[in-house]
Order: sequence, then C-alpha cells, then structure tokens
Amino acid sequence: MKIGICASNESTDSEVADRFARAEFFAVYDSETLQFTFYSNTAKFEGSGAGGKAVKVLGDLDVEVVLVPELGPKAIDALKIFEIKSYQYKQGKTVREALYEYFEKKLPELLESSVKGKH
Repeated sequence: MKIGICASNESTDSEVADRFARAEFFAVYDSETLQFTFYSNTAKFEGSGAGGKAVKVLGDLDVEVVLVPELGPKAIDALKIFEIKSYQYKQGKTVREALYEYFEKKLPELLESSVKGKH
C-alpha cells in the first residue's frame, strides 16, 4: 500500500504541510518496500482546481491513502473518484510522526470537506 503525506520539504523529519493542494511536496510511503519517495506537487501552481489536480497526481502514483491537514469539497469529491481514503493530521508533526499516528489509528478519517470551497 502507498500512503501520501503532505510535506513542506523532502525529508521525513520535515514538518507536514499546512495545506493539501498547495503543499510543496508529497511524501509517498510504500508499505511493501518500507521506503519513502518525495515528489514535487505540480498542482500547487494551479490558479484554480488545485485540489482535484493534486488528487490526480496522487492517483497517478497509485496512492491508496493520503494524510492531510484539511480538505475542500472538490478535493473530497476527487478522492472519492480515485478511491483514495483521507485521514487528518494535526499541525506541528513531522512526516514520520504523521505516518506513525496513522498506523496507530490515531488519525480521524475525513469523509467530508473540512473547509469551505473558494467559490
């Protein structure tokens, strides 16, 4: 299983990002190889629709679960289409800490938007 985590830098010790679609990087953890790979979030440059485009980036990477700070309505809809589950972390954690909390079942699943859309 591949787990995507919103990251502010390319390190497992970096803080998690404070935004989903505008995160600098996505850290992708592969539970089969036990390895992290970091990908630049190309959706962060979009003028609008960044949430859906960020989900597509993760879908193209075969991510099945994403750990996020918040999600808007369009991102939630896109995650449902790609069948990617989302879980919410709290700020101030590192990428590695957020992953541990996911495996310890401490993160709540996000089933609906946690913020209002921009429109």
